[in-house]
Amino acid sequence: MKKYHRYYSILKLKCPRCGQGDLFERKGLIVYRNKLGMPECCPVCNQKYEIEPGFWIGALWTSYPIVVLIEVPFLMMALFSETLGPWIPLSLMFVAFYFAYPIMLRLGRSIWIHNWIRYDEELVAKIRGKS
Repeated sequence: MKKYHRYYSILKLKCPRCGQGDLFERKGLIVYRNKLGMPECCPVCNQKYEIEPGFWIGALWTSYPIVVLIEVPFLMMALFSETLGPWIPLSLMFVAFYFAYPIMLRLGRSIWIHNWIRYDEELVAKIRGKS
């Protein structure tokens, strides 16, 4: 029997209720096409993902710290580098954002839904008993 790990479930973009179903239609953190394509509910436990209209707006707040982690080193480089000037670090920051954009969006949503929906051990035991 597999033990549930919340942080593993967040990073692997799994359903917060059962830890087995995928949150997104396309697997992986780095996806550039259909980045936010999600099924309406979990294919394993039938948990509805969009709990209420506008639910995912809160995910913007959970992705904000990820943005800051990416942005701060480049801003420091732009401010304190005497040889580079501001444009090279800022250009590098935009390139980093391009590659990190799907990670920010997907992790933000995964963290957000895991804060609102809790793991249900009894449900998972029932699901495992059926299979």
